[in-house]
Amino acid sequence: MLVAMNFLVVANVMLALNLMFEPEKLVYFVILVMLFALASVSTRQSVLSIVFSCLAFLTYVPRIGAGDQATYGFLIFGAIMASVSITYYLRKAITYIATAKLDAEDQLEEARVVGESLRHKSLSDSLTGLPNRRAFFEALRKSKHEVTRHAKESRDDPRAPVQNLWLILVDLDGFKAVNDVHGHLVGDLLLKEVSNRLSAHCGETAHVSRMGGDEFNIILKSSGDEPVIKAWCDELLEELAKSYVIEGRYVRISGSMGCKMMDLTQGARSQINEADYALMAAKKQGKNRSVVFTAAHAKQADERYKVEQALRFASLPDEIELLYQPQVDLRQNRIVRAEALARWSSPIIGDVEPSKFIKVAEESGLITQITLTVVEQAFRTLSLWAAPVPIAINLSCHDLISDPSIDQIIDMAREFKIDPTLVEFEVTETAMMIDLDKATTNLKRLSEMGFSIALDDFGTGYSNFSYLRRLPIEKLKVDRSLMENSGDPMTEKVLFSLAGMARTLGVECLLEGIESEVDLLVAKRVGADAVQGFLFGQPMSVGELSKVLESEAREKASPATVTQ
Repeated sequence: MLVAMNFLVVANVMLALNLMFEPEKLVYFVILVMLFALASVSTRQSVLSIVFSCLAFLTYVPRIGAGDQATYGFLIFGAIMASVSITYYLRKAITYIATAKLDAEDQLEEARVVGESLRHKSLSDSLTGLPNRRAFFEALRKSKHEVTRHAKESRDDPRAPVQNLWLILVDLDGFKAVNDVHGHLVGDLLLKEVSNRLSAHCGETAHVSRMGGDEFNIILKSSGDEPVIKAWCDELLEELAKSYVIEGRYVRISGSMGCKMMDLTQGARSQINEADYALMAAKKQGKNRSVVFTAAHAKQADERYKVEQALRFASLPDEIELLYQPQVDLRQNRIVRAEALARWSSPIIGDVEPSKFIKVAEESGLITQITLTVVEQAFRTLSLWAAPVPIAINLSCHDLISDPSIDQIIDMAREFKIDPTLVEFEVTETAMMIDLDKATTNLKRLSEMGFSIALDDFGTGYSNFSYLRRLPIEKLKVDRSLMENSGDPMTEKVLFSLAGMARTLGVECLLEGIESEVDLLVAKRVGADAVQGFLFGQPMSVGELSKVLESEAREKASPATVTQ
């Protein structure tokens, strides 16, 4: 078609020359040859058009003079050579440009694919393939926008269901034990299986991300109310709690969940903290359960935040006061030791119950500062006490597994020139279980220096010989909760068995929570060696304790005086 059009152009020029021939007009063929070389789409079209133009030119050669034939001949020859060169190089340039364009498009597509792959990797967890922390926050922002838009659109339609946005935090129970027993390879494979179950349960209805370790976050858009969401979570917990087969081994874990219905007008960070608080509550309530954040949790979280902030800015040596509660030996019927108990009066929030600030300090990692303050004050009291009674000091799990903390305690003992036989360190079973090997090593360090070790809250944890025999303990302190119903015959049987365990281990048995004569009678019947409780005195200052000890000494000495 294009060649035919070129032929028509040549024919048009020939028609014009036939009607009125002038030799000068033969230059039109030169122009056409150059034009076809430049404007033709293909080399074939260009060559055919140029050849046709030349043949048309030759038909007019006889009509020009002999002297001009050579001139026009060279002119048309030059035009042919120029046009052929133009055709060749122009087509070569066009081919190069087209090839370069295709290469550029291929490279652009490859770059797009690589960029998409890198973006996917940056938003994916390398182990499980789930979206990662960064992807979670992007999804949360997008979900908040979508739910907000849906809420605006639903205002005009009262029949439309209200869509809520739920944030669900998942933490695995018992995962650390799997790593410790079976190794990290099995732990990684277990995380993949957990991820598969989470993805299968969430499907297209929820977004699940791995935040790190054994922590996962779920974003759920639902029109269901709290019971519906909790039922959905409980179904997922059932799936997670089913047995896993990892490299031929049966592994069982569970999960705990904290849920929070998002307030779209508030920031995400604070609400994530609230969901985390609900998760912590689920852990404390026995694990393998879901807890929805409520107004009561909000109040507790606010109180906890105030306590934590006050602790962080506290001048503990000035604000912590030590009180001492006597421990009585039942065979000698006298005070043989006193437990040092910390009391905190904050200038910011006032007096805080020990159960509250100790708990917050342990959860926030601030407990070691309190421990070191208590140890320093207790050691200073001992160093200045004319006739000191042995004291007991509590150590937390953070202290037990921290070499620097134990080093500081030992250094303070040397600085105050403390007689180790006057100090007993109390540790709990749950604190030991966090890292039994490290805790045992540090307790042995203290024991080898001459300090005695007591196992506190005994009877509420593991209470078995498998680890008790490893510990350098000299005393078992039976938890006060076991004395809450001392009149129950079963209580006496349990206490008798625990006291028997202490005798088998060759250590002393002390019963806490002795508040009445009935409690004391039970303690004597079960074979306890010592007791502690309000029956023998509330926690008191060192001055008050000294007076009690002096009064006790006078009562012991009075019969002898009368005899003399």
